[in-house]
Amino acid sequence: MKKDKKYRLWTFQNVSAIEELKSKGILEVNWDSYSKTYSFVKPYQWMAKQMAVRGINCTNAPIWAWHSCGRYEKAPRLVDARCLLSDLDLTYGVQTIEFECSRELVLLTNYGYWNSVLDEIITHQDEFQINEETEKRLFETSKRRFRKYDTIQATLPYLKLDWVKEIRQINLKPNDFNIDWEEEV
Repeated sequence: MKKDKKYRLWTFQNVSAIEELKSKGILEVNWDSYSKTYSFVKPYQWMAKQMAVRGINCTNAPIWAWHSCGRYEKAPRLVDARCLLSDLDLTYGVQTIEFECSRELVLLTNYGYWNSVLDEIITHQDEFQINEETEKRLFETSKRRFRKYDTIQATLPYLKLDWVKEIRQINLKPNDFNIDWEEEV
């Protein structure tokens, strides 16, 4: 039997999501948990469709994680978390979950190009077109194409507790920018 290849990934989750993961053994994000006016619903739906096109069944909203931050297969740093998490997120409590899961459940995308796609989808909610070059670069995540300072994100349909290697606090506080920017989360 062939051993399943895995990715090591990191995700930032709020305390209630971590409690759900621990109590249910799985974390799934239902579409109903998003307000209809939440600007990221359409982009998240677009990403779920991209997962389906690539054979990843994602009936819920995708779980977002990190594959590579600054170096290939490198954990996010405090600077990455600080750029993504609001002071409100930090006030309510966010932790890092480090885990491994089957590559077959994960869609990797280039975070820089995702931001271009995200902007296009949000700006043109109903009629958006992603140019061919942007789409090609969005899904180009090989190590040989990885450049210093690139970031690769991962989306997956769910997160299982038995995949978890570690759950840890993020060393960030609201309104505090006096941190070690290179420290891993």
